Amino acid sequence: MNATFHKRQRELAAALRTLRILVKEVGGNYLAGLQADIARVDRLQADLEPDARRAAELQRMIRRINELDLKPHKGRRRDLKALDKLIEQLTATVEDW
Repeated sequence: MNATFHKRQRELAAALRTLRILVKEVGGNYLAGLQADIARVDRLQADLEPDARRAAELQRMIRRINELDLKPHKGRRRDLKALDKLIEQLTATVEDW
């Protein structure tokens, strides 16, 4: 039993190492995708022709960004979810342009 237990411990330790690598890889790719979405929003807004309706949309976008209540130093999932939701909203807005 003792040998089986230790074998399972080693197997779990190896699986956890793999899981850590996956979290790092998936997380990095996910964050890169969010950054790419932000860059796309920035490119699209930079090419806008002046227009009162668009100016109001820009103001709403600025307000949404400024209203974010994040604590980056805590690394909370809810902060990541809030960023994801905001970026999704910004992307949806510019896709209508």
